[in-house]
Amino acid sequence: MKYILILYLCSFANSTPTVIQQYIKPTEYPTYYDCISDGYISSYNSLMKIGVEQVNKQVLAVKFECKEVNTS
Repeated sequence: MKYILILYLCSFANSTPTVIQQYIKPTEYPTYYDCISDGYISSYNSLMKIGVEQVNKQVLAVKFECKEVNTS
């Protein structure tokens, strides 16, 4: 089985969380562990790139998931 990583940039500034952007990383991971580990790293790097001021202003967070892909 192989997996792909999908990242969602979300704002929690309003009463209803909003997905601002979705990004599918163009990498296939050989294991779920590899995918989920990179999900945490990519989420952290995304927030660092956006910056403290913008993250605080828009109440941003990154959600991610690893989906199994059909390789047959």
